[in-house]
Amino acid sequence: MPDQRDRSQIRSSLLKKGFIEFTRGRDHDYYFLYVAGQKTSIYTKLSRGSDYKTYNITLLDLVKRQLKLNTNQLLSLIDCNLDYDNYLKILKTKGINFS
Repeated sequence: MPDQRDRSQIRSSLLKKGFIEFTRGRDHDYYFLYVAGQKTSIYTKLSRGSDYKTYNITLLDLVKRQLKLNTNQLLSLIDCNLDYDNYLKILKTKGINFS
């Protein structure tokens, strides 16, 4: 299915796009966006459970809302077609500023 993504692919993409991973013995890994070295309020979480190695459209919908993206933008972010600078531009058009 085209609207599914492997959890490891999502993780890898987030780490390339300015997110830093936080794990503290929980059942989820948290990814916070950093801009100019500062932690922002933009974050998502990925389950560590074996039942969640592939994220279907329902789980991707949760991630897209947390990252303030639509479905196409999220898939572009995961597939590395949307880079860090363009992601920040999208956030700014939504009124999210980091300066």
